[in-house]
Amino acid sequence: MASAAAEWSKSSPSGPSGERAYGVSGSRVEQIITLKSGVLEYPWIIRAYLLSRSETQGVELTPFMALRGNPHDYWFLDGDFIDRGEID
Repeated sequence: MASAAAEWSKSSPSGPSGERAYGVSGSRVEQIITLKSGVLEYPWIIRAYLLSRSETQGVELTPFMALRGNPHDYWFLDGDFIDRGEID
């Protein structure tokens, strides 16, 4: 899992003061992908990012085990929050 977090961090361009353009550090992404973020929508945002990125690069991903289907079908998730794609 740490390698995915490191890859996310590397793929995010740095700003003038060294912060990531997406505002999410590799350690934060690792926390999210291990489902320890405390925010139910964050893993879905990461999932959407990975699906989009893999599609543009022509990479076939291993199917997700924990996050399946459309997040808008789950009443307890905030679909608008997921669609914004913002992680604090």
